[in-house]
Amino acid sequence: MTDEESSRSPQTFEGFVADAQDRARERLGDIGRSNAVPVGMILRRLHKLMAVEVELEGIIPEGLTWASFRVCFALWVRGPLEPGRVALLSSMSRAAVSSARKTLTERGYVTTVDSPTDQRSIVMSLTPEGVASTEETYRRHLALTQEWLSPLSDPEQQILLGLLGKLMSSPSALRFGPGKAINSSLLSIGES
Repeated sequence: MTDEESSRSPQTFEGFVADAQDRARERLGDIGRSNAVPVGMILRRLHKLMAVEVELEGIIPEGLTWASFRVCFALWVRGPLEPGRVALLSSMSRAAVSSARKTLTERGYVTTVDSPTDQRSIVMSLTPEGVASTEETYRRHLALTQEWLSPLSDPEQQILLGLLGKLMSSPSALRFGPGKAINSSLLSIGES
């Protein structure tokens, strides 16, 4: 079996991508002939694989969820914040931040005080335990990401970073932020 036959095998993801591209070319006209099929499928697959690995090896061992880690990470990077600002920075809804905050407060990872500038709000902060947990989780996250990037040389990683940055500044990406929260099912988008 040649390399091309091996990659086109129906048992491989690469074969599935090739079959999807063939089907799109047959049935969807010009858009099916674009690179959108393989690029979209590969980006979604990589995102899912990396997210699952980070969750299993980085987040769950610390007793966190993705939502709680995102809240802790925003607080770790920026320091004390109001929940609305955490929602904005973490692309979460205010309700999701509120739910995560309750769990994190119960675990002793987050404390809250009344906002000095808005009597209707609070300010969230990481406790020393929250800082330690966030740093350990993020350390694992970065190590796993380095493993995923290891097939690429440093210059290739810089090229990838540049290309991803270009995609993130495209009109399609910009309509989802800043100031927009994307819920976990990605079914609704609303102001945070």
